[in-house]
Amino acid sequence: MYRLEVGKPYGPSVEQCPEGIEYNFRGGIHELLLRFGKPTPQEIEDVRRGQSEFALASAEGVLFLLFRFGQAVRWSDAPYTWHRVPEEQRTLPEPPKTANTRAVLHVILLDAGNGIVQALRLVTLSPALTLALYEAIKAQTETPWAGWKEYDKQLAAAYRKYARTEDLLKIAAVRAIGGE
Repeated sequence: MYRLEVGKPYGPSVEQCPEGIEYNFRGGIHELLLRFGKPTPQEIEDVRRGQSEFALASAEGVLFLLFRFGQAVRWSDAPYTWHRVPEEQRTLPEPPKTANTRAVLHVILLDAGNGIVQALRLVTLSPALTLALYEAIKAQTETPWAGWKEYDKQLAAAYRKYARTEDLLKIAAVRAIGGE
């Protein structure tokens, strides 16, 4: 297993990667990967230590994790489908064991230009968001997969209807401060 460290490459062969955002739940781990082109010092600091806020929305059959960090990393969204995760990494989410169970989200900020890790952070999600996230992922595991073409149509329809992350925030089922 490769160990992530700030100032080191994201992976042994990663030199650069496309800009973008990914949320994944695989191998029992929640991960938010932020690939920014030349992250600013303020973006790096806000991902490391800024107040974080998260929300969960569903649109056109697509699950979206919404997030922000401090003032520099404004509200953004990451679509997710369990079916996109490689089969060998798929795990069913366990239901929270108590009403106070909190999921841990691994946040990684990369400089997309060189693949170097700029910030690492673990943040807990509120019990309400943890429960909603587990239920939404579990529901996806029980939904038949219609294929990539259908998923791409659903994703495009969701973004047509909710063109901005702020639009998705309006329909979010749960919203919470990180670590709450």
